[in-house]
Amino acid sequence: MNKQRANNRKSWSVILVVVTVGALSTARADAVFPGQPLSDVELESLRGGFFLDNLEISIGLEQIVSFDGETLAINRLTIPNLNQISNGQVVAHTVETHVANLSAASNGQSLVSTVTEGGGWITLIQNTLNRTTIQNSRQLNIQMNNLGPALNRIPEDMREPVIQLLGY
Repeated sequence: MNKQRANNRKSWSVILVVVTVGALSTARADAVFPGQPLSDVELESLRGGFFLDNLEISIGLEQIVSFDGETLAINRLTIPNLNQISNGQVVAHTVETHVANLSAASNGQSLVSTVTEGGGWITLIQNTLNRTTIQNSRQLNIQMNNLGPALNRIPEDMREPVIQLLGY
């Protein structure tokens, strides 16, 4: 009976502490932010990032599938200029699929690579041979053009390392 009372006291003590901490947290949150929330226009002006008229950012994703070192499929997704999205324009992306025909000597292997309706691709590889190496590699390519105005905004002491990193 005494154990039960002790357990009940502990339970009520824990509940009391949690409720007290919760009440104090709420009071502090109200005290920290007494001002009015910012409008959407004000938030837009404070967000990070930058817009430069001539900056071009191109992104590409490439998948290469090989059987025993022989490239059999290449899939590419290319988005030509991301800066057009920020200017309110829709950027048309392209998806390419190149599949090599498997020779008659490649019994037990099959490869299907096709473009989906949603703008992606599916690659299906089937291999029933032992000691066959299948390689599936992906590469992300990012290219930035017309960086002159953007480089001028970088602080002087950081400009040289950034230029070296970008290969200029």
